[in-house]
Amino acid sequence: MNVKVRFYSYDIEFEFKNYVEFPVVPAVGDEVNLISFFKSETSERLEYVKKMEDLSLYENALVTERTWCRDLEKDEVYLLIHLKYKRRK
Repeated sequence: MNVKVRFYSYDIEFEFKNYVEFPVVPAVGDEVNLISFFKSETSERLEYVKKMEDLSLYENALVTERTWCRDLEKDEVYLLIHLKYKRRK
């Protein structure tokens, strides 16, 4: 069963509000790469890749916090995770 995950980071601003479906719940300390969860040739994927390049960030990010949330309007549960990215040198 896939888990709906929304994410945020102080390193990069995500303008889209959609979630990504993970096959396993990411834990604090896990390293994730969101690029593999975006469908090819979508505006979200292209925007993400461009931002990573513009900000000189690696695509892998460390999960530093996580919180289970409930969207009352949509009546669905999702996991909100905080991501910390490394800068390229």
